Amino acid sequence: GVSHWRFDMKRFLRSLIAVVIGYALMGGIITLVQETWFGGVGWRETPFGELSIAGFFTCVGSAIGAVVATAIAANGRIPALIMSGLVVVETTWLVTSGRADGPLWFDVLAASSLIVAILAGTELFLWWRRRNGGKFRS
Repeated sequence: GVSHWRFDMKRFLRSLIAVVIGYALMGGIITLVQETWFGGVGWRETPFGELSIAGFFTCVGSAIGAVVATAIAANGRIPALIMSGLVVVETTWLVTSGRADGPLWFDVLAASSLIVAILAGTELFLWWRRRNGGKFRS
């Protein structure tokens, strides 16, 4: 049979831009939360309560980045999947390079929570868009 798939450069570039903007926004919010609000967050030096609050807002930042990426992109969940893959790559690099100071289970849990937040933010936006007919209302 004939494949109906065709490469759409405009859609590809729009998705690429969406991922770059969403991931950069996510990183910016995470940096704001962990470095500015909490003065640096780490497994060894941060009390559990502060670590929990920082973790929550870190996840919120991830969800916001995913919402923005999904809103910009023209292909649903693809940006969230790419962003999640980037979290895996970045976490692997941080752990293997010795830049992550916590135990492995902590870094895996942190990365997993970011991925869940990315997926949740994407689904929330897609639900909202379906509910509102794809239009922004003021």
